Amino acid sequence: MASMTRTDNRMNSKYKADPCAGDGECLVPPAEFVRLRYFYGQRLGVIDLSDEQSYLAGKQRFHNLRAHGVGVLCGLRAERYVFPQGGAATTPTTLLRVRRGAALDWCGREIVVGWDQCIDVGAWLAQYPKAQPPSGAAGLALWVALCYRECPSDPSPAPRDPCGCDAGGCEYARVREGFELKLVTEAEAAAIAAVGAAADARVPDPEGTLSGTLESAYERDVTLLAGADCPQYPAGTCLLLAKFEAELNAGGQVTDITVPDNTIPTRRSLLRTAALQQGLIEALAAAGNAGLTGAGPQLSTVTFAGGGPDSGTLAIDIQANGADLSRDPFAAPALLTVTVSMFAGGDWQAVPAFTTTYAAPAAPQPARIELQWAAGSRLPASHYRVYLQSNPATPPVDTKMRPLTPPSWARHYRLETDISGKLALAGSLF
Repeated sequence: MASMTRTDNRMNSKYKADPCAGDGECLVPPAEFVRLRYFYGQRLGVIDLSDEQSYLAGKQRFHNLRAHGVGVLCGLRAERYVFPQGGAATTPTTLLRVRRGAALDWCGREIVVGWDQCIDVGAWLAQYPKAQPPSGAAGLALWVALCYRECPSDPSPAPRDPCGCDAGGCEYARVREGFELKLVTEAEAAAIAAVGAAADARVPDPEGTLSGTLESAYERDVTLLAGADCPQYPAGTCLLLAKFEAELNAGGQVTDITVPDNTIPTRRSLLRTAALQQGLIEALAAAGNAGLTGAGPQLSTVTFAGGGPDSGTLAIDIQANGADLSRDPFAAPALLTVTVSMFAGGDWQAVPAFTTTYAAPAAPQPARIELQWAAGSRLPASHYRVYLQSNPATPPVDTKMRPLTPPSWARHYRLETDISGKLALAGSLF
């Protein structure tokens, strides 16, 4: 095909001699979306209609990328293809089959593979002789990659531009949204994986003491994640689907391929909302059957009141949720056990003896569990873990027979000496 290039300042797109070979261009997320406003008698030109398409495509891709992300939606499983069909699974083969499926790429573009695809690994290696295994290795590690590709098609006569000096010619009338399946080497796969790792970098959490509820800690974590910068991806980045090894003979020719691994960490997947909903329901049902969830009393806020440089009281509030505990969980027979460990010098150590009491609610203060180190306990400023375990057969319950949740509860915290010389709860673990 003769070289054909079309440049439009508004669209910033180019068609080359081999229009399907390029990596395409990833649209930069716009500062705003602008759509056409039609009126009677309006004259529409190529730019107007192109803007209309760009608005709709840009909206969809923006939603795909920012609301869902990058990854395989369904299918696209790689496997050995034994020919003729029906042969033993161990029959040597150089053919790799990728099942049909769909994915979203790094620009939010939909990639649809409408039918199974086959790759002859032996023919590929013949075209890329530089892809050789490391010295002494019997096989060549390869990855299967899927890339988005656009290919202009349907050339049609194009009349001469009345404002131009060139003669009329041909222009492509359609753009087919397609794909490219290819094999990449270990170095190329590492470069693709690095793009995802950089985009997934999260704002570090200072690791607070979790002095509030676990829900508040998760809410803080989600806020940090949502407040991170929008990830940016290069347009030419492909999706890694699977990894396998090509076995070579003495002449460097492919004799067989191993079973592809479709569970590689760099294979990104996007589950359907229906699948996530079903998984959530099953998880909640399992947790409910184990007594891990419920609307009963809940362990919540952790505080520490220093009594001196080596003593104080650690308090764990109990959120009543409508009804308080029916009795003292530490009275005989005990329904709740408490363990405190100190982490110092890179290992767990014993802590000074403490007393455990249950304080009934006294408005406005809720019910609480108090761990008290008396004056002279020699409690050092260090890192600690407090762990509460309910008796699974007879757990602490409220007056409505709802168990204290969760039945196993733990918090990490750090004690430091404040300006008054007393022990206090530190603002962060480190």
